Amino acid sequence: MRQAIDIDYVSKAIVGIASPVVGVITSFQEQIEWHLRVSLLCVGLAVGVMSLVSMFKKLRRR
Repeated sequence: MRQAIDIDYVSKAIVGIASPVVGVITSFQEQIEWHLRVSLLCVGLAVGVMSLVSMFKKLRRR
């Protein structure tokens, strides 16, 4: 027979895992923000290039 899940034990485990992760994220916040900005800039540039290519293809068909 299966035992019931101990909610107290599970909540302590989640808090025990989440606390160091939040600490690491907080300490590396500036680097994470920089990487996010650069990656979003690259994504934006890629979307712009794809839009230009699409516009040129449409113009060449006419």
